[in-house]
Amino acid sequence: MIDNTNVLAEDKLSVLYFMGCLGIPLTNGQITRFFIENNIINYFDLQQYIIDLTSNGLIDIMETGNSQFITLTSKGNETLSFFRKRVPLTLRNTIESYAEQNREILKAESQIFADYKKVDHNQYEIICKVTEKDILLMELKLNVPSSSQAKEICENWRCKAPEVFKAILERLI
Repeated sequence: MIDNTNVLAEDKLSVLYFMGCLGIPLTNGQITRFFIENNIINYFDLQQYIIDLTSNGLIDIMETGNSQFITLTSKGNETLSFFRKRVPLTLRNTIESYAEQNREILKAESQIFADYKKVDHNQYEIICKVTEKDILLMELKLNVPSSSQAKEICENWRCKAPEVFKAILERLI
């Protein structure tokens, strides 16, 4: 029983350590991708840990439209500062290496936002944004007749926002 408790604590601390090393708001998908791809924590346990960490006030979930970003709270930072050495050294090294190599990519993913909502029968409003350091650089609102078009535009925006933004600026300047 003590071994299970230690593993549980180490796993939760690993999540906090990951978030602390990156130092940026992350989506559930970004956190999950790291832990699953590196075969560290299984999906179901990880989701339960995120719920537990939230209910204990160690992480916070921010809602922005239909997106959620997870951040480390001051209580989470404090807990991490006391117990960071309980995260195995090899895992700390893996997390630090990943954070160094992927911080800007993950940050860019969260600075390009696209979401949609149904506003009427056969009418969907899409909101696409590009931000930089909490400054809104561009916001684009579109109306389309189907949810499939709205989904496609949102997916394409995530990939093509930088080139669309650049093209619009070039046309206007």
